[in-house]
Amino acid sequence: MPTTDFAPERRRMLTMLGTGAAVAGLGALAAATPANAVSEDYELAASACGTGTAEDELAIRRLLETYLFAVDTKDKTVFRTLFTDDAVLTVMAHPDGTAGIVKTGIEAVVANLDGAAAWGYSTHVTANAYIKATSRTTATGDSHATAQLVYPATATAPETVVVRGIRYRDEYVKIAGVWKIRKRVFSPTWQYNGASVQINYPN
Repeated sequence: MPTTDFAPERRRMLTMLGTGAAVAGLGALAAATPANAVSEDYELAASACGTGTAEDELAIRRLLETYLFAVDTKDKTVFRTLFTDDAVLTVMAHPDGTAGIVKTGIEAVVANLDGAAAWGYSTHVTANAYIKATSRTTATGDSHATAQLVYPATATAPETVVVRGIRYRDEYVKIAGVWKIRKRVFSPTWQYNGASVQINYPN
């Protein structure tokens, strides 16, 4: 009497039953999990991986631009809002971020803006930035900018435009939903000077 090997068919049936049960189980788990819980878990995972959220990165990029705006307008009121009370600002550091002059505490940081009085006008432009979240409320940044500084004429020199490349190495912290600079290292990286050309206004 011929025999029939049912083993392959049995394996296919068991595989189908197992797959169906797994799909049903995943569906039940998804239905029992609130949508906001999934979102929160995703944000936690993203922060743990150092990516942060798009909203946080946008807020930090606005922080960088507002800093440059405050420098160009010499606006101490705006400048003060960009830093934590215990902020540390290192200015004129070497290109590798070492040495420099250290300003500690918000009052010393804000007072550093007095140095902008040395030039009459300036335009700072952000070039690029690499921002990395280290937790849900902390991040680091490495950004570049260019500065055009117009120094007024003196008894021995004409009005001069200084064009300078700048690198900022930062630490940020989110306080009450607002990102602030907790640590900044300012490094001039290159520079050239040129004679200023007067603008002929129509009236």
